[in-house]
Amino acid sequence: MTTRVHSRHRQQGFTLVELALVMGIVALLLGGLMVPVARMLEQKANATTQTSLEAAQQALLGFALMKHRLPCPDIGSTGVEGTYDSLTNTCPTSPTTFSDTADASWGHLPWATLGVSGADAWGNRLRYAVATPLADTAGSTAGTTTSFRTSVTSTATNKLIVACTMVAGVTISGCGTSAVTPASNATFVVYSHGKNGRGAFLMGSSTAFTAPTGNDELQNLPDSSSPGSTTLSRRTFVSRSRTDETSTAGEFDDLVAWMPAPVLAAKLLAAGLW
Repeated sequence: MTTRVHSRHRQQGFTLVELALVMGIVALLLGGLMVPVARMLEQKANATTQTSLEAAQQALLGFALMKHRLPCPDIGSTGVEGTYDSLTNTCPTSPTTFSDTADASWGHLPWATLGVSGADAWGNRLRYAVATPLADTAGSTAGTTTSFRTSVTSTATNKLIVACTMVAGVTISGCGTSAVTPASNATFVVYSHGKNGRGAFLMGSSTAFTAPTGNDELQNLPDSSSPGSTTLSRRTFVSRSRTDETSTAGEFDDLVAWMPAPVLAAKLLAAGLW
């Protein structure tokens, strides 16, 4: 009699060591993918914010062409421009804004007045500063642009300054040193406090902000006790490449747009308002 021996094949699975190895590889792959995804999302947020700044820039230009002046900043949380005070020759102020007679008025973008978005991609309110004489309502009376044109082109009107950095002794990529000034005659500046949101307010909120840590970001918060102690300092803003807290220039991720006086004058001329 023949006896058949049936071989019994044992089913094998992953051992704990093999499973741990596979999980480790998957984790490495996912970790490697997360970095470019996070960078891509940040780039998208920056691009979205830049688009909002450009839209605000064009809306401010349109406002100037129609009203023969620029709007005062929004000092509340409604997005409505403040009412220019012809007695003091200033825009309205509050604890979080300022207005110097011959220099700068600063606050939030009057987005509702302009009909644009008032927030950046991180949900924070956009800031806005204007050369105070350019917000004078006298320039829009009697259908004349004489006063406004004079303020735009006059060297006696102190315009806003856009600097590369206020930190001495450092060189900024794509910018140079603190001696470099991208604009010394800006009529207005509109900007975002960037991803870190230092210095920003949420939309519809007047809650106190988290103060910036870098000197250049502090410069874009000119109502602070430092460096906003002089009119010259309060009309100076910084626009440059991003750096983190480890940089000798300090942390900076603000996004800034502005319009030089010659550009605004050319737009007025092209519109037949000269």
